Amino acid sequence: MPEANHQPGEAFIVQFVWQIPDGDFIRAQFVAEVLARDERLDRYRLRLREWKAGRQETPAGAPRPAEEAAKDYWAMVQRLTGRQIYLAYEVEDGRPIRLRLDTLTGEHTFFSRLDDAAAP
Repeated sequence: MPEANHQPGEAFIVQFVWQIPDGDFIRAQFVAEVLARDERLDRYRLRLREWKAGRQETPAGAPRPAEEAAKDYWAMVQRLTGRQIYLAYEVEDGRPIRLRLDTLTGEHTFFSRLDDAAAP
């Protein structure tokens, strides 16, 4: 059974990875603040407090030079700051979480459902 190692108010790094249409990968690290723990479902409610770091990689895994970066997708990454999400306790292990591109573009509500639910 997974265990939570962080309490509300604490923070740790989470890393997301998306593959964009040209085949490149975008890796982004955020400082995630624990807002609550859901013991019943073994998950955290997190706020992506700060975009910490990121890089774009070729399909072979080589870093893409900044001047060749997919600026539109990086703008989407930066807009995730402040969003609230649920993630399983296992996210603490530091491994990257591979997500579908539509979570980044907003076609899927992964990064907006909790914020949208709080809106009047």
